[in-house]
Amino acid sequence: MNGTLWAMVRLELMLLVRSPAALVSAIVLPFAVLLLLMLFIGFSFPTLEFGAMPGVRVIDRLLPEMAGTVAATVGIMVLTTHVSELRDRGMLRRLRRTPVGAGSYVAAHAIAAGVLVLASVALFTAVTFLVYGPPRSWHPLSLAGAALVVTYCAFSTGLLLGGMRMPPAGARVAAPLCIVLLFAGSGLGVPREGWKGVAPWFYEITNYNPLAQLNDFVFHAYQGRLSETWPAVAGLLVAAVVVNVLTRRTFDWDGRS
Repeated sequence: MNGTLWAMVRLELMLLVRSPAALVSAIVLPFAVLLLLMLFIGFSFPTLEFGAMPGVRVIDRLLPEMAGTVAATVGIMVLTTHVSELRDRGMLRRLRRTPVGAGSYVAAHAIAAGVLVLASVALFTAVTFLVYGPPRSWHPLSLAGAALVVTYCAFSTGLLLGGMRMPPAGARVAAPLCIVLLFAGSGLGVPREGWKGVAPWFYEITNYNPLAQLNDFVFHAYQGRLSETWPAVAGLLVAAVVVNVLTRRTFDWDGRS
């Protein structure tokens, strides 16, 4: 079964790498958001120290913010549309007739999503360090672990949406809309602490946004600390496990083909 699982992981990675949505979400998105922030706020912005956290460069706050956003985007937008399209083509129905169980199918998707996110974060981090230099201290293993936590939470949501009786056209609308709402409510890529003085009401919104809580968790892991949002992250992680269990039981394998 292990050989079958890893064969499925390799297949899923090949399919994801060839997907324009995956490339946009994992590679184009983080660089585009950073470029937009630089254009609107100023090219000196990433080298300044973040006022809400003395001693922390803004780029060191933006990097984990983008890592968390990429993980959420891959987990929700890419997997929702990917699974929906596979089901619509009848590929899931054929897979159901093989000895491969639902558990192996779910695990293969989770591992493939994790690999894609880690590769993207590694590339984004390398380019960022090349341009701005590394921070005074950072913890790559903690950053990778936190990014995988976000990936799993988002993956559970994406698999749930993709496994519903939703046509691919609907999935292509629902998944990006979900990401846009999460991204907007998490602070629009800007460190959410900066909104305290500019728009306190908007900062309050970020306190209730799941992606904002997860991004805080990633940032503090990047700094080698445990975020104050860890209870919310733990709750989201438990919810993701429950959603996975429910998805395995209610997954729509048949589609329309």
